[in-house]
Amino acid sequence: MKILLSYILYFMVMSSGCILTYDSYASSLDFSKSMGNASAKYSKNKLVVSTGRVQREWVWSGTGFQTVGFKELNSGKEWCQLKSAYSSDWGLPTRIENNSKGELISIECVESDDEHFTNKHLQVSTLIHYECGLDIKFLVRIYEDSPGLWTSLEVRSQSGFSIDGIPEDNTTFKSYGSNQPLKIARNEYITVDFSQKNRRRYWGFYNDPGNRVNSRDMVEEKVINGHPIFQDEENTWASGLSIESDSGGLILVKESNKTVNQYGHQTGSFYCSPKGVEVTGWGLKPREITSEFKRIWATWSILYSGGEDQMQLALKQFDRCRYPFRPERDMHILIDTWGSDWQNGDYTRIYGRENSEFPVIEREIKSASDLGIDFVRIDDGWQDGGTLSSGTWHPNTKLGYDAHWENLKTLSEQFNVRIGLWAAIRYISPDELLTNQKELGVATWKFDFDQLNDHDSFANRLKGIREFVKKSGYSTQISWCPEYDDQRYGWYSSVREYGPMYFQNIQNNLPNHLVYVPYITLRHHWKMSKFYNMNQLQAHWQNPALTNPMFSDAPLHSQSYCALTAFMAAPTCFMLTQFLKPGERDELRKIIKIYKENRKEIFESYIFPIGSEPDNSSWTGFQAFHPDNRAGYLMIFRELHNQNQHMKLNLKFIKNAKIKIIDLLDHTTKIIDCKDGILNLFIDHPAGYRFLKYELVDMNNGKKSAF
Repeated sequence: MKILLSYILYFMVMSSGCILTYDSYASSLDFSKSMGNASAKYSKNKLVVSTGRVQREWVWSGTGFQTVGFKELNSGKEWCQLKSAYSSDWGLPTRIENNSKGELISIECVESDDEHFTNKHLQVSTLIHYECGLDIKFLVRIYEDSPGLWTSLEVRSQSGFSIDGIPEDNTTFKSYGSNQPLKIARNEYITVDFSQKNRRRYWGFYNDPGNRVNSRDMVEEKVINGHPIFQDEENTWASGLSIESDSGGLILVKESNKTVNQYGHQTGSFYCSPKGVEVTGWGLKPREITSEFKRIWATWSILYSGGEDQMQLALKQFDRCRYPFRPERDMHILIDTWGSDWQNGDYTRIYGRENSEFPVIEREIKSASDLGIDFVRIDDGWQDGGTLSSGTWHPNTKLGYDAHWENLKTLSEQFNVRIGLWAAIRYISPDELLTNQKELGVATWKFDFDQLNDHDSFANRLKGIREFVKKSGYSTQISWCPEYDDQRYGWYSSVREYGPMYFQNIQNNLPNHLVYVPYITLRHHWKMSKFYNMNQLQAHWQNPALTNPMFSDAPLHSQSYCALTAFMAAPTCFMLTQFLKPGERDELRKIIKIYKENRKEIFESYIFPIGSEPDNSSWTGFQAFHPDNRAGYLMIFRELHNQNQHMKLNLKFIKNAKIKIIDLLDHTTKIIDCKDGILNLFIDHPAGYRFLKYELVDMNNGKKSAF
């Protein structure tokens, strides 16, 4: 309504014959608003926003908003020291360019949490009309005390807008026989002086984890050194870019469905050019621009001081502002019922849907309760129809369920184990989702077999799930499955407003390319933890004793070793625990109890990889760290083929300090002088581990310099 009134006022003034330039009209829209340490102010054609940690400034240029300052407030480092190459941070080739005229219709700032799907923030919203027939809303989210900002656009067309000649997606043009990139719609531009010493770190995640379980990594990372930059450096596969100096850096992240092996829907590129960094790809092809406002892919812009560890921390801190951790929803240990293939010593038969029959689930609920596991998620097979059938998503009474889940709900309440369900998202209807949710109180849904091939399919999926979660009273989470080589979600995209990413199907027998190999699974988790908040990753382990030894060395590892490789994420066992032997149950029950006594602090921390990359002969593991706490956790593994009982490990964020190490397994404590952040550890046998808590005792005679 406020924007509509601004529109009416603007055109009344213009039609009255008053002399009013776009500069003077823009100046008349001044505001100032704050929320704690977050603030936004528009005055004299300048927009200044601050989170308390970073400050960014734009000027209204007559074309759009142009970034003229971006500063990390702790260090005072200013990144924008050059004149911008563009009159607006965003652009659309042949339509919104440096000479294009825009009319600023309105600008406002409100407090929001986007219907409880993100953290509370200030949101600046501007409305701009272009002569070419486009309206654009420029959006900025300012999260208090965050290291970065969220920016996006919403776009609609009016009469007279033509898409003729607008490049639709990544293409090339010929230059002296070379194919050079032709840029598409621009989301973001920040000036950077690339003549100064720097390196560019690009990273991204793959989808199709089922085909990457035992052969290929899930994370791609590339570091490019050398300066100055003389030509555009284009990257089409990465979701994140960190421009790093010796003292700090600038991070840009695409909130899109791009993955390394799936370009996604018009997800564009990063361009590092001599005087700035550019992000392209609206996720909205010209033919998809309509008279309805549509949101483009958002961009995160983050600043940090320090080295690579601080880069990872700043990325994860902003990620958690954007996708907050909700302990009542997300903090759990989960059983998924599909992956126990080898049963009764039969290597030739694949078990899957049979694991979803009610008698099996009844035993599994009782087993989970005994072990201390929180959720049992029933995978494919509970429904009264095939995997890809429609109209059948209700409990199959032929498998022992009653028509309205009453017998399962009674078991769930009796044994204090909540229930999850799997579904093929393109085949289950909104009404079926909501009916099952209301009747069973589903704690977690796993959605599979999705295909999102254009802007509207992605936007409509999110719109439908948002309405579903709201109608559930925010009582459930969505676990997004990126399996198979289909275009789906992306790892930073806004699907994560509704729940965590599901990681990998790892099985114990067939098909053999999915068989669990402990060091490879550990390596996947270790690499993911560099660029991802692990409390929003459902990371897996299997029963090593029932894993086919023809395909894996899992039987040479203990139950607790395998479980702990997933316990710095959201632990998910892709198996039936009812097959554990009594001694194995005792072992897991003990480690789960210890973990649950500490997991709130672990879930609230940020997880980092430490030691060497897992290769079956390393000392490796994870560190749980939170900058506001004087304590953290270590999960350390001596792999199967490592011959060293002792190892020095470099801890992160601890320079020189005395720390108290608490062994959570045997309850022993030791005070250690941790010089240069190096910790000496002992593990007496291969395929062994340590689960430790550390507490800061003294920091350089009381001076707080260790963190």
